[in-house]
Amino acid sequence: MLRPVCHKTDEYRGYLQALDDFGIAELLAKLSDYCEQQEQESLAALLISQLTQSIDAELIANYSSAIAQSQKNSLPTLITHKFTPSSVDLPEDFPNTAKTPRFLYGDKLRWVGSDTDWGIAIGRFYSFAPHLCCWTWCYLIWLSKDSPSAAWTYADIAWEKDLEPLEGSPL
Repeated sequence: MLRPVCHKTDEYRGYLQALDDFGIAELLAKLSDYCEQQEQESLAALLISQLTQSIDAELIANYSSAIAQSQKNSLPTLITHKFTPSSVDLPEDFPNTAKTPRFLYGDKLRWVGSDTDWGIAIGRFYSFAPHLCCWTWCYLIWLSKDSPSAAWTYADIAWEKDLEPLEGSPL
C-alpha cells in the first residue's frame, strides 16, 4: 500500500485520510481479493487512469444536475445511488424535447462493441434510464436465432446508447 516515509505525523494521518476520502483505501482493499499487495498499486493506478480517460461528459452533467436537484444527498451516497425521476409520468414536454429515436423498426442492431448478441428492433419505448440520469429511448430487440442469448430468450431490451447498427448482417 502507498505510504509516505514519515509515520504517525499529521502529514501521515492526512495522507491516510485522503486515501480513505477518495476511495483509494477501499479500492486497494477490494483489489486484495484478486491480486498480491505488490500488484495492487499498479492495478489501482491503471484503473484510475482508465476511468479518467473514459469519463463521459454527458453522464457527469446528468449527475451534476441530479446533485443540484437533490442537495439532501451526500456525495458518498450519490456514488452508488441510481437517480430516479421525481415522477413516473413522462416529462411534461414529451415528445417535443425528446431526441429523435436513432433506430427504426426492422433495423438490424447489435450491442455496442460486442459481437455477442444481435437482432432486429421490433419496438421501442421512452423511459427514465437511472444509470444515465435522464429520459431516453429503449428498444425491444428480437434476437437472431444465432445470437448466443437466443438459447434462453427470444427478445431483449437495450438502451439506445448501448446499440449500434449491425454491419454485414448475420441475420
